[in-house]
Amino acid sequence: MLNQKKIVFRADGDSNTGLGHLYRLFALVEIYKKQFEFIFVTKVSSTKTVFPKDYPISFITEGITIADEPLWLHQNFNPSEHLIIADGYQFKSNYQKQLKDYGYQLIYIDDLVEGKFHADVIVNHAANVDPSNYQVQPFTHLALGTEYAILRPLFVKAAQSERKIINISSAFVCFGGADTLDLSYKATKALLETEKIKSIHVVLGAAYNHSGIEVLASQNTQIKLYRNLDEDALCNLMKSCHLAIAPSSTIVYELCSVKMPVLSGYFVENQISIYNALLQKGAIEGAGDFSNFTVEDFKAKLELILNQKQFDHYLKAQQKLFDGQSPNRFIKLLNDFLVSFRRATKEDMIMVYNWSNDPLVRQNSYNTEAIDLGNHEKWFNQKIKDDKSLFLIALFDKQPAGIVRYEIKEDHTVIGILVAENFRGKKLSPSFLSESAKYYFKRNHLPIFAYIKEGNKASIKTFESAGYSFYKKENVNKIASLVYKLENK
Repeated sequence: MLNQKKIVFRADGDSNTGLGHLYRLFALVEIYKKQFEFIFVTKVSSTKTVFPKDYPISFITEGITIADEPLWLHQNFNPSEHLIIADGYQFKSNYQKQLKDYGYQLIYIDDLVEGKFHADVIVNHAANVDPSNYQVQPFTHLALGTEYAILRPLFVKAAQSERKIINISSAFVCFGGADTLDLSYKATKALLETEKIKSIHVVLGAAYNHSGIEVLASQNTQIKLYRNLDEDALCNLMKSCHLAIAPSSTIVYELCSVKMPVLSGYFVENQISIYNALLQKGAIEGAGDFSNFTVEDFKAKLELILNQKQFDHYLKAQQKLFDGQSPNRFIKLLNDFLVSFRRATKEDMIMVYNWSNDPLVRQNSYNTEAIDLGNHEKWFNQKIKDDKSLFLIALFDKQPAGIVRYEIKEDHTVIGILVAENFRGKKLSPSFLSESAKYYFKRNHLPIFAYIKEGNKASIKTFESAGYSFYKKENVNKIASLVYKLENK
């Protein structure tokens, strides 16, 4: 790997607090681990059995309080070599400010929208979050809504597929890692008394400590209990079921990605905003506050679903909210965070020459011939002095990683982009384009044109993901091309 920052993932989870914060960060680990080295930092009291065996883990020294923790992190993880992604209600304003004062870059996963935030990036994947409710710093970037749904890979894949449900005969039940109210038992008992349901699949978390459901399952063969399911087993189990009962936490996002009617509600505060948003969008059947739910309450709500003739309206709403593209957005989110720019100088001449003569670069260029060094030197020295050329070296985590060049014409500007060979595969192009456009539009107002060979589907997708839209077709050097356009918003 390149010499870049490592990610410190910071979350806790046990039978008292539940495991949701851990599982959310596990999903982000799976998105980022191909591109970044990482370490998971957690308390000794966290439920260790849920951690994937291949994750490097560092346990916080016993006796370290939340007030002491920023200093402990600073002593163990150099801010110049690590960035932090934290998920947990204990990481409040003062904690965030201390991390920033120590020099950390910080991404915070939020649910509650409470207090002042000092993180560089805040992620809240509830569907109806109002950005104006956040008290943030001038540098803070907000990543809000189900576009940033934190899903594990198999659920991302499921979200990309369509599903149709005609009859409901099997049900899925899960109330999280601890289920302190034992809602699993009440929901299962209600399903047993519902004639249409022939099989009930109940997933119990690692921190589940009740015994009643074991007795119930021993007396009824249609009940099957599961514990500590891995991602593959859980996803396949959901796919085998036609109906689900679950709280509005991470599990409901996974169910919506698989797609089925879901009876959902809340029993802790952080689930309320997700619940309200999914209910408003028509993605779930709402149960409201689960805290005092009885077996009869569950039965009444289940009948509302089972008496319907069609279930497509749930599935279509779920498909709209969860499109399976969130990993690409998270990759771009972190890339945007680490990308910066400087103007090219004469010292960059040889580096740019070597990059420009790369076989793949030449293949995608309108001029495919190898570049002569003498001609390149003259051209380069002219361009870095030209007022009509904005010649930028793109940096990824402060390392030169490519070029973005803007050629300013009378009524528009033409963009060119190059990613250095060592940085390919990191999906940096969308970040180079969108972040450099911010740099450009601070200095210029003309729209930006991108000329793309008609058959270059990868480039088309890249420019579209950076906000460019199709403008017109045009021949360039007798090559059929598409012109994409970006204007200052």
